[in-house]
Amino acid sequence: MKLFNINLKKIAYHEECGVSTLITDKKKMKKILVFLSAIALISMVGCKKDSSSSEPTGLNNQDIVSAIFQAGMAWNTPTKSLNSIYPINITVESTIAGPEGGNIHVLGSVTGSMTVNDQTGAIISGTMLLGLTETINAYAFKSNGQTYTMNGAPYISLAGTFTLVNGGTFGTASSMDIGGGVRVTGPGVDKTININLTIILNSHGTGGSVSGTIDGVSVNYKL
Repeated sequence: MKLFNINLKKIAYHEECGVSTLITDKKKMKKILVFLSAIALISMVGCKKDSSSSEPTGLNNQDIVSAIFQAGMAWNTPTKSLNSIYPINITVESTIAGPEGGNIHVLGSVTGSMTVNDQTGAIISGTMLLGLTETINAYAFKSNGQTYTMNGAPYISLAGTFTLVNGGTFGTASSMDIGGGVRVTGPGVDKTININLTIILNSHGTGGSVSGTIDGVSVNYKL
């Protein structure tokens, strides 16, 4: 009996932080694991410093964006064993500890749908919608060798649309918007930094183009 037949039944996937309930068929869904793992790899890629940015002494604003982005993608890790799913419905609630103390609390969901070839397990098409809120609590991190602490002002929101095309690669419409403010304190810094960014993913989901403003300064760089 086929586990995936859209005309006759839906195969549901639901995940809460740390807990998954799903129907397994590992052979069919290797490619789903590949593309979701690729999304997680984005958070591991460092940002090149934008020479046009006017930043407070000792603080690289892109380190702030990196921490926010990593927390927002922590719902998806390469250790998951995913299988044929329809629709996608992931509840996200996690707390990401800061490297020097504090945390980022992430709350929201990832929803959507996916069409998979029953015979080959190949992804034919799909759409995933990301909606998250990050509450930042005394999150401490290092930037250029110095320790800074940030809190939400009042919070950060992340909204993403990931489209999939035949073969499981990302379509040109795949993007994530990051907006909100953080209060940063540390050596020579005590200020609120507003963030308004859009990240356009590349076809493999391993990086993309970042544009927008950080602390009122226009940025444009590659992940």
